[in-house]
Amino acid sequence: MGKIRKTYDAKFKKKAVDLYLKEGMGYETVAKELGISHSMVCRWVKRYEQEGIQGLEEKRGKAKDQIKEDRDSSGRS
Repeated sequence: MGKIRKTYDAKFKKKAVDLYLKEGMGYETVAKELGISHSMVCRWVKRYEQEGIQGLEEKRGKAKDQIKEDRDSSGRS
């Protein structure tokens, strides 16, 4: 069986990013404060700087959902 991953919503990720960018806390400090790994904080900050708030939204599974929506709207099965 695969490892169960905890997912975080964009609001939580934005809080972590804000603690780093606006409050001047380090990756390790933010991670300890929120109970997550520092690598997640680093990843979220980079995505936010590159893509804005959209970079913090969950992306896993989006491609399959989009393909299904495209098929449904075109009338094909």
